[in-house]
Amino acid sequence: MLTLFNRKKLYEDYSSMEISRITELLKANNISYETRTKRNQSNFDMVLHTSMTSSIGRGGVYTGGQAVGNLTFLYRVYVSRADYEKAKKLIEE
Repeated sequence: MLTLFNRKKLYEDYSSMEISRITELLKANNISYETRTKRNQSNFDMVLHTSMTSSIGRGGVYTGGQAVGNLTFLYRVYVSRADYEKAKKLIEE
């Protein structure tokens, strides 16, 4: 089991496809991993932008997509410290 104390960050990227490639490699080689996802906007930002959009109305300057902006996700993959070197070599191939 991976914990905060025995894991090490292997990789981070904004591409879900790249993270998927890496996690498939880890699975195929029986390396335990954990993924974490972080978005660029907080829940407060999302609520604020949504309420701004609804208060302006459909005929206003902003649309929902413009108010929220570019929503991106940062994906992180962690492995155990013991497996780190092996995992690093796998993803660099």
